[in-house]
Amino acid sequence: MGLVRRAVSLATLPVGVGARVASAAAKTALGADRTGAFDHATAASVEKVVATLARTRGPAMKFGQILGLFSAAFGDDEKNLLAPLTRLYEQGDPVPFDTLTTLVDQLPAGVQVDPVAVAAASLGQVHRAVWTDGSDVAIKIRYPEARKVVRSDMATLRSMVPLMSRVLPTIDVKALLAEHGARLAEELDYTFEAGWATRFAHAWTDYPIRIPTVRYASESLLVTEWLDGTPLSTVMAQGAPGDRDRAGDLLARFAFWSPHRVGAIHADPHPGNFRLTPDGELGVMDFGSIGVGAGRFASLFAATLAEAAADRYDLVREEWVIAGMLDPAVTGEQLAGLLEVDTRLYTEPQFRFSRTWLSERAGSFREPTVTLAGMTRLRFPPTYLLEHRAIMGTLALMAGLEATVPMREVLDEVRGTGTPV
Repeated sequence: MGLVRRAVSLATLPVGVGARVASAAAKTALGADRTGAFDHATAASVEKVVATLARTRGPAMKFGQILGLFSAAFGDDEKNLLAPLTRLYEQGDPVPFDTLTTLVDQLPAGVQVDPVAVAAASLGQVHRAVWTDGSDVAIKIRYPEARKVVRSDMATLRSMVPLMSRVLPTIDVKALLAEHGARLAEELDYTFEAGWATRFAHAWTDYPIRIPTVRYASESLLVTEWLDGTPLSTVMAQGAPGDRDRAGDLLARFAFWSPHRVGAIHADPHPGNFRLTPDGELGVMDFGSIGVGAGRFASLFAATLAEAAADRYDLVREEWVIAGMLDPAVTGEQLAGLLEVDTRLYTEPQFRFSRTWLSERAGSFREPTVTLAGMTRLRFPPTYLLEHRAIMGTLALMAGLEATVPMREVLDEVRGTGTPV
C-alpha cells in the first residue's frame, strides 16, 4: 500500500466511527434503546478499526497487534473481532530491486546480491548474497521511504487516540502508543539491531541457541551470516515429535531466560524469526524489536504459577500490586476467586502444550489482568508491552508446536530457585 493510500485509509477511520456514534445518539434521541444502539455502534467501529489496521501493515498494523493482545478483555463480539490481530505478523510484497541500488552500492566492493528478495515486510526486505570472502550472508535493506511511513502512520494513530480510547475504554491507548512509537524509532536504525544481535549472541554462546553473526551494519543496511535450517512454521506443520519438543524447549528458555542473561528480550516471536538448524540448535533472527530492561513480567508470570500452585494467593497478590497490575484494595482471597491459573504448567514435570490448551487459557494467560475487569480498571504498565508480547507469543508458538516442555525447570530458573544453567 503506497504512502498516500495508507494515509487516506487510516484518516477515514475517525470520520467513520464518529458518524456511527452520532447515529447511535440520534437513534437514542428518537426513543431507541441507548445500550443497544451504542453497543452496535461500538461493535461496528471495532470491526472497522481491525480491518484497517490489518490491511495497512507496517507501524499501524503492529499497533493493531498490540491492541489484539487485549482482545480477551472485551465482550464476545469485540473479542472475536480483535483476536485476528494477534495472528498477524509482518509480511508483504518486495519492492523492485532496482529501487534499492543506491543503498546496495554502499556495501563493500565484490559483494554479490541476489536481486530476488527472500522475505519482505513494510519497512524493509531481505536478500541472499555472497560476501567478499565467499560466504553466504543475508542482507536486510530498509526501504528509502520507511521513515516517512512511520511518521505518517504515527501521526495518524495519535490523532485516533480519542477514538480508540472510546472504543477500547479499559486500555490506556495513549501510553501504549507512546511506547510503540519509541520502539519503532529504534527499529528504523539497523545499527541498533546489530548491537542487540551481538549482545544476545554473546549471552547464549553456552547454549544451543544460534544467532547469526553480524558482518556489516549501517542505519539502513544489516548484513549477517546466512542461517540454514528448517523454518519453525515447517516444524509446526510437518516436524517429528522430537523436533517439536526440542524447538519448544529452546524457545521457552530463550524467552524466559533472556531478561536475566541479556537484560532484554526478543519481542517479535513469530515463526518466521526462528528455525531449527541441522544440528538441533534454535536459530533466532531479526532483533529489530527488543524489550529493553525486561524481566518484571517474566518474573510475575513465574511467581504467579509457583505461588498459585502452593495456594499462596497473598503472595500472588503482593507480586501483582508491586508490578502495578492490581488495585491494592483487592485481597488475596478475592484474587484466588478471580484468577483461573492453570498450575499444571508448574506442577507437571513435563507439560504438553496444545492449540486446544491455548484456546481454553487465552483469557487468563494471554492477558491475566482481564479476570479483574469486574472489580477494577485493567492495569497494564506500558513498559511491559514488549516483554508481554514476547512471553505470550512464545507460549502461542509452543502451543502451535504441540511441544512437551519442562516448564517448571524453566520457571524456577526465572525465580532464582533452580539450578543455574
